[in-house]
Amino acid sequence: MSRIIVGTAGHIDHGKSALVRALTGVDPDRLPEEKKRGITIDLGYAFLDEVAAIIDVPGHERLIRNMVAGASTIDFAVLVVAADDGIMPQTTEHLHILRLLGVRCGVVVMTKCDTVDSDWSNLVQDQIHEAVAGTFLMDAPVFRVDSISGKGIPEFREWLIHELTSLPPRDDRGVFRLPVDRVFVLKGRGTVITGTVLSGNVQKDTRLAVLPGGFDVRVKKVESHGCEVSAVSPGQRTALNLVGDTERLERGCTLTVPGALQETTRLKIVLELLPSVAPLKERQRVRFLIGTQEVIGRVQILEASARVCYAVLFLESAVVAVWGDRFVLRRYSPLETLGGGMVLEPFSSSITVKNKLNEIGFAKELHTSTVPEAVHVFLKWRGASGLSVDSLAVSFGMSPAMLHQSWTGEGLPEVQTIGGYVLPSSRLRILQEILISHVAGLHEKNPDSPGFSRTDVMPSGFSGVPDIVLDHLVQTLITAGTLQKDGAVFRDPRKQIVIAPLQQDINRAVLSLVKDGKFTPPSASVIAETLHYPSSDVERTLVLLDKLGQVRRLSLDLFFESDIFNSAIAAIREHFLHAQQLTVSDAVRILASSRKYVVPFLEHLDSLGITARDGSVRVKGRKY
Repeated sequence: MSRIIVGTAGHIDHGKSALVRALTGVDPDRLPEEKKRGITIDLGYAFLDEVAAIIDVPGHERLIRNMVAGASTIDFAVLVVAADDGIMPQTTEHLHILRLLGVRCGVVVMTKCDTVDSDWSNLVQDQIHEAVAGTFLMDAPVFRVDSISGKGIPEFREWLIHELTSLPPRDDRGVFRLPVDRVFVLKGRGTVITGTVLSGNVQKDTRLAVLPGGFDVRVKKVESHGCEVSAVSPGQRTALNLVGDTERLERGCTLTVPGALQETTRLKIVLELLPSVAPLKERQRVRFLIGTQEVIGRVQILEASARVCYAVLFLESAVVAVWGDRFVLRRYSPLETLGGGMVLEPFSSSITVKNKLNEIGFAKELHTSTVPEAVHVFLKWRGASGLSVDSLAVSFGMSPAMLHQSWTGEGLPEVQTIGGYVLPSSRLRILQEILISHVAGLHEKNPDSPGFSRTDVMPSGFSGVPDIVLDHLVQTLITAGTLQKDGAVFRDPRKQIVIAPLQQDINRAVLSLVKDGKFTPPSASVIAETLHYPSSDVERTLVLLDKLGQVRRLSLDLFFESDIFNSAIAAIREHFLHAQQLTVSDAVRILASSRKYVVPFLEHLDSLGITARDGSVRVKGRKY
């Protein structure tokens, strides 16, 4: 089945539809108004054997939006120039648009050759060579045909089929993605959409998400090339019979796998302006054409040279975009093509005076990258604390499996995946060095401390690092012997902690009283009065015992001996083996204590997820 999309381009009334009809036997003009007026208004489609699908685009300047909707998915361009007219304004504009959309191969066809003599045809061909100089068509052949008489059509058709069969397959990122270009209702079948599969595949009964909008539909039937098929793949023209919330479907929607893509209203872009266009103004209102969508937005310029501009685009309506998508930018009014370019970051961060230079550097690196290189650029500039694999996959429109392949290529920097996050291995080593240095600093400031809590050993700059990455970081250092865990505290194993004999005596005495108190432990002031120690010494000792893991602190002045605390948790767990709920009175009875101690204990269990409050009672928590 065909997986190549051919698109026509050229000025109005230059014979694009007639050429498609001569090549395929199918009239791409489907609307009554098109047949009445003899011009193409919307996109038309035909198939060239099993080799390719042909999209016939309108040539009128006021229909550029429709032209871009078709051209955005093509692999091969057929630039049509009428022999009796030569190069016209829309010929040039269409050529610019094809180049801006990233089309890299094609051919030029001179139509209506029977209406002029050979000398005139030669002049038009010279004009064509001049127009395509420096473009992707500069070395392309120019075929002379006449679609009415059929002159030159067989030769061109044979050449075209041979050329198309040698094209490389379309890049597949593993996630189904189809921009909708037509929506209609067939009697007895329901809603049908058509479009070109950009990536992934789909089959009958698949549930798809529709973006923008975020609603679901189900695939009832799949067709390609006019026939029902079991599945379709990248590059195929497809018709999907859908059921569900179909009334909201329209051109511009994107069908995808639920959760694989997201809509956005702020994108970082690189824009190439056309030679005849004046430089953009800051916050200029523009029309943004991407895929089959057109939305209004404003441009925030980051850096601009003569023709290339790095910018952030703020849109008034959401679009679906991923890194590498091509787009066309038009003036809001009057309608004029300004240029086009590539999406660099589909979910752009805010630009401030402080980060502007970094954002420009980030944009420039993305602009010149291949897909694997761009993934590493994201990790370099956005992955200092670890990037979510899922969010990175959404930014590239890739499946997690294909994303993993892209960052493990030969010659690429080493990365490490931790849980659902990925970050450069070099960055992980830097984080380890920062943590070790921070712990050493804590020891210098607190030479008598036996260690520090997990919160204390984390530098302030680690606030954005996911917990799972921090856990891995700490465990790696413990395994390597550069960090040591003693009970609930962490310390540098090279630091010898010596507790003075007098402090050891105080520790034993205070711990003994806390333990004897069982689940009604004495306060610091009571301990100080009993032992005849200064209150400050007792308070400092309780904090030290907490760090050593020998007591558990629940509030400013409430400490339980650790074994008693753990036994209390075990008792509560045992209660739930034969009961569905727990009251405070139940806990008071089970622990032989009072509300003064039991209430803060139960609140602590709530925070740990062991229990959960349900009105005036407790039930099993998520971590029971």
